[in-house]
Order: sequence, then structure tokens, then C-alpha cells
Amino acid sequence: MSFSSGICLYGTSVILDAQEVSRFVPLAVLVLDGFVAYGIATRRILDVSAVLQRVVSFILIICYLSIIYGVSKKAGDILFLWLVNDTTYLSHLLAALVVAFSVTPAHGWMQAVSHRLFASADLLNINVVLERAGQMFQEVSTEANLMEKFSKLIEESFGTTKVILLRPEKNGAYRQAYPEVADKKEIFFQSNSPVIQLLNQEHEAFTVETLHRMRPTPQVTGALAELEKNGAALVIGSFMRKEMKAILLLTAKKSGRIYDLREQRALQMLCDQFAVALENSNLYTTIQNGKIYNEILLDSLTSGIVAVDEDRKIIIFNQRAQKLTGLPESAVVNKPMTVLPPVLIEGLETVLNSGAGFRDKDRTIRRGEQELPIRVSGSMFRGYTGNLLGALLIFNDMTIIKKMEEQIRRTDRLSSLGTLSAGMAHEIKNPLVTIKTFTQLLPHQYNNAEFRQTFFDLVGQEVTRIDTIVNRLLNFARPAPASLQPVSLHKVVDNSLRLIERQLVQNGIVLKRHLDAKYDMVEADAEQLNQTFINFFLNAIYAMTDGGTLTVRTSLANPLTGTPQAGGRDGVRGKYIQLDIQDVGCGIAQDRLNKIFDPFFTTREGGVGLGLSVSHGIIQEHSGVVDVESKEGRGTVFHVLLPLIRSRQQQENKA
Repeated sequence: MSFSSGICLYGTSVILDAQEVSRFVPLAVLVLDGFVAYGIATRRILDVSAVLQRVVSFILIICYLSIIYGVSKKAGDILFLWLVNDTTYLSHLLAALVVAFSVTPAHGWMQAVSHRLFASADLLNINVVLERAGQMFQEVSTEANLMEKFSKLIEESFGTTKVILLRPEKNGAYRQAYPEVADKKEIFFQSNSPVIQLLNQEHEAFTVETLHRMRPTPQVTGALAELEKNGAALVIGSFMRKEMKAILLLTAKKSGRIYDLREQRALQMLCDQFAVALENSNLYTTIQNGKIYNEILLDSLTSGIVAVDEDRKIIIFNQRAQKLTGLPESAVVNKPMTVLPPVLIEGLETVLNSGAGFRDKDRTIRRGEQELPIRVSGSMFRGYTGNLLGALLIFNDMTIIKKMEEQIRRTDRLSSLGTLSAGMAHEIKNPLVTIKTFTQLLPHQYNNAEFRQTFFDLVGQEVTRIDTIVNRLLNFARPAPASLQPVSLHKVVDNSLRLIERQLVQNGIVLKRHLDAKYDMVEADAEQLNQTFINFFLNAIYAMTDGGTLTVRTSLANPLTGTPQAGGRDGVRGKYIQLDIQDVGCGIAQDRLNKIFDPFFTTREGGVGLGLSVSHGIIQEHSGVVDVESKEGRGTVFHVLLPLIRSRQQQENKA
């Protein structure tokens, strides 16, 4: 008779004491023992060793508490005898209190003693296993490493001969992931596998013995066949948020014992924790891969990248940035941004203080004794919830590009010079013919005083005319460095128009000049603006092959909208002067309009496509803006906006 049955018998006999029914109590005990035995034998509720362990533990606790009770009562009788004559009540009360406070520690002690007594039975101490599992899951690792450690933990704790882990695929099937084997020997469950369906339906472990005793439905029969085919004694799913992250197949124990209900529940707890650990491992792997990818990407860029967080500490400083600044990563990363060169600090402060980015600002950065031209862009970056994370700067070395731009400008000057030379040759030839004619007549008319005076006057005028034309060509072709100084925009425009007068006449083009802006003083390089305007004028001439009208006008404009301000009605409040160059030629197709400022893009046969690109760059260097409007078949108008000299007094003084 079991211990629990004995307690039941004792309690029943006390309750039924004097009644006749008490004679049948032994039969009830036999029935209860039969139920317990059936559960142990068929349903695998407990292993025999586990039953014995619990019985011994309870017996030891009762014996220990009985001894404690007896000793405490005896001590109470002696202690309270000095106070009262009848010590029965007080001594029993003292013994009861001592026993009450001794139950909890006694339970732990007796379980430990019981475990030691049955150590050879390889009993499971679930608390120890859960503690080991918790420590292992806290160590975030790769998926392969995690599966290996978890399988070894199961094998050591439950005495399993082998643990097989299956992981889901995209199509819902499960394939063996640990241990790794050849393709033909790996275990594979299709998405419609009875094992998968049964685990998803019940969310609990199943042993082969349990499936044998369940109602033989097609699902149970199929699951049993798959487990026996793969030599598994137990199958269990690893669930997270009702999604099965893995399947564990356990073979038979080394001891030959069963997986009882207590072990199955412990396995289910471990597997559910394992599912969370798998998810964390995947996130860890994803983060590490993303970190490596970002580092490779950042270090492969040809642009310098520097980023600071909201506390103005540097968090990113790629290899290109290190090379351009001459600062090593160790001296910059996780340091305040004040360690950066002043130009980068200025850019970051601009972004952080304004809350907005900027694009393509040309600056110079000092690296030792050398100054490098760079182009800087900045932007904010925010988190998923919109919170500020910091600021980012991207900067590029413009040394080579600046040299290429200068070469392009020289090339474009020569190209334009060739075009102008054809017209200027005629202008030079006319005075030369006059000089030649008078020179040939001079010997015959030398005695004619009036002829001599006419000759001297005419030759002087024609030589001066030739000298002026040649100087204009030389000034246009000379690749002088930019020299910004106050100049009259109207004078520059007039000079450019004089250089193309011959081309206008030859092509039958009428010039309409409306230089109406009241103030026109700008800070500029006159020769560079001259080159720019000639490019625009020549493009207009090429567009009007059958003649037409070239309109050139100036006005004061709003720097944001480009809206003219009625020829200077508002003084210099607009701060910009707008030059419009309009033709009535063939126009530009809309799909090509955004490409006309690209280098080497041209729609003219024989053109090199550099003129507008160079002109655009020159206007930008003068802090100006150039825009274009065009309709195919109706003409084109270029809008050039340049900043005026700031104060009205300066305008009047410079004028």
C-alpha cells in the first residue's frame, strides 16, 4: 500500500469511525491504488524512481517533524512547569509553532536527502536545469552555437541518447538543422506532416507510448509512423507567440526509462524559452550582419562621412573622412565634435541648430599645411518614432573636379573664341582694306595736304579699332583666375553684345535691349561673366537659324521667387538683379530640359556641350542662380539672378 493510500485510509476511518461502512474502506484503497498504478503504467505520469523519491521524501519529512514536535513538547513541559501547574496546552502550542516554522526548511532538506539517496536513478532536478538554461540563454550567440549548447543541455539533464532539432522553412516544412548530416540522411517533415499538425493543435509533447494508447485517428497514426521511422521516442514543439520555431526529436534514454509527465512539462518549458532565445539569436545575427555591412559600405565610399548623436558626440567617422582630415578614428569616435576641423563643426552646428539639411556647399579644409577644396552636404536623421538621433555630414574632395572644371573652361573659351574669330576676322579685315588702299594712294597723293591729313586721321582710327578688337579677344581667351570686385552688370552685358554684333547681323537677328534695372552693381569677375553671357547669346543665335529677335532685359528680383520688382521701384530691397536672355528659336524638348547644364550634353550638331555647363558653374561661383524656360518651337529664355552689392549707399558710390 502506498503512503498516500495510507493517509486516505486513516482519514476515512476517522470520519466514518463507528459506521458499518468503514468495513469497506480497504476496498476503496485498493481501487485508488489501482487508478494510480494504471496512470503510472499507461499514461507515463511518473517514473517508478520518481514515485519512490516522493514517498521517501514525505516519510522523512513526517519523521523529522514528529521528532521536532516531540522534543518541543517535552521542552515546553519543563519550561512552563515553573509558570502553571497544567502545561499541556502551552507545550502543545509551542510544539505546533516550532513545527510550523520548520516545515519549509525541512521540505528542502528532505528533498535533498531523497535526491542523494536516488542519485543512481538519474532523477531530474528541474530547478537546476532551468537555472542552467537561463544562464545559457542570456549568453546571446549564433543560432548554430545556441542549438549545439541547448542539445547538450537536454542530453545531460534528461539522459537522452540523441537530440535532433528541426527548423522551419519558408514553405512551412521543417528540416533538420542540428546535428548537421548529409542531405539524404537528414530528417524532413513536409508542411502537411501529421507531426506538425498534431504539435500545432495540442501545443504539448508526445511520446511514442502515448501515441500508441491514443485513439488511432489518421493524424495520430501518421505521427506515430513518422516518429518510429526516425527512431524518436518523444517529439516536442518550441513555441513563441503561438508560432512553432523549432521541433525537438528525442531518442530513448540511456537508462531505458521513460519520459514521464514531469519531464515532459519541464521539456516544454525549456523549449518555449529556447524559442525566445532563437529569436534573440536571429536578431543578434541580423544586427551583427547589418553592422558589418554598414562598416564595409561606409569604408568603401569615396565620400567622407561624419555623424554625431544628439549629445554632439561623434559616432561615425569612415576611412575616407580620416584620410581627408588626417585624423585617426581613435582620436575622433566617441569624442565631442569639437575635435573636428572647424569647417565640419560649422556644418554640423548648422544642421543641429536649424533642424534642416543643406546641399553642395563649397568649402576648404586644412590638412596640415595643405588646404583641400571640399563640397559638403548635411542632413538630420531621426529614429523610428521621429525622435532626433543626430546629424550627418557628407563631404568630398573637389581637387580633381576643380582642375577638370578649369580645363573645361579653357576648352570652352577656345571653342567660343573660334566662333568669335570668324566674325572678328571680318571686323579686322575692313579697316585693313582701308589702310591698304590709302597706303597705296599715299605716294601719288603725298603732296595733297588734305589727303595726308585724312590719311593720318583714318589710319589712326582704324589701328585703334583693330587694337580694340584684338584686346577683346585676348581678354576673352585669357584663362585668368577669378577676381571678384564691384562691376556694373549692364557694362558687362554691353561688352558681350558688342562681341557678337557681327553674328547677329549675319543671321538676320534683331536685338532688343532693355537694361532697365535701376541698380546693377554686383560683386563679380567681369571676364568670367562676359564668357558666360556670350555662351548664352551664341546658343540663342544657333537656335534662330531663320532669324528672329534676341531680347535682353534686366530687372530687380525677389531672390526666392525670381519675381521682377518693376524696374527697381523698391530700390535694392530685392537684393538680386535678374538678367533675361530670350530667343524665339526652336526651343528645347521637355525631356532634355533638365540635362542642358550637364557637361558634354548638346543638341547642336558639331557642338561639344560644354558652354552651358561652364556658364552654370560660373554663375554658381558668383552665388547666383540660373534657370531656363523653354517651349519646343516657340523659343527659350534663360533667367540669371546675381546678388547685388548689399547697401543702397554702396550702389550709388560704385555707380
